[in-house]
Amino acid sequence: MTLDMLLRWITWFLLGSWAFFALRIMLHISEQPAGERAQALRTILLGLISVALGWCFIGIVFLSIGIGSMFPTLTMIGAPLSCPAPGQFELFSQSYSYKPGQHGVVREYYCLLPDGQRETVTFLTLLYAGLLYSALLMTVTMWLGRFGLRIVRIKPKDLSPKGVQSGTTGTAAVQTATGTPPSAHSAGTRTGRTGSLESRLSELKALHESGLIDDSAYQTRQMEILKEL
Repeated sequence: MTLDMLLRWITWFLLGSWAFFALRIMLHISEQPAGERAQALRTILLGLISVALGWCFIGIVFLSIGIGSMFPTLTMIGAPLSCPAPGQFELFSQSYSYKPGQHGVVREYYCLLPDGQRETVTFLTLLYAGLLYSALLMTVTMWLGRFGLRIVRIKPKDLSPKGVQSGTTGTAAVQTATGTPPSAHSAGTRTGRTGSLESRLSELKALHESGLIDDSAYQTRQMEILKEL
């Protein structure tokens, strides 16, 4: 496959993908309330611009300039744009030594024009290659996101108040631990406490009637038990 054919396939892939994304975005905006559609569109556009700037930095600086300096064949994807037909693209590499034992390589890209002139297209080749890689990476990111195949799913934030959420969680925990609804659990607790107090009051009354405690001690202890209600 020639570079021209590869560039043609990449162009159709990008155009088809972004036409699909534009349709998905418009459908998403149409589902919003009428008064919120403009704000939703601005939010999406700002998000796309931020993502595009990030991928442009990665594609141009990291891939095209950084890795492309070590593997120049990666930057050849920009040759059909920097040197269109009938020009001929040329890669010139020259090794040099700036210190004993230290070596480097200088690479220059040229476009040989039909009239015999040679133009330096190093910057344009690196720029076009970086932009193409950035567009491909961003398109793949979009296919994985909410407007593409939805492979990457982000759970919506819980907007309920923390107090309500914690209260609900605590209620569910009580129900799970006891096997009974929270209301039944609370009622059972109150019933058991009342029964225990009644039995203690009965025992205290029996002790008083048998003469084991006097009236003063009986009344004092009775008040302490009743305070627990």
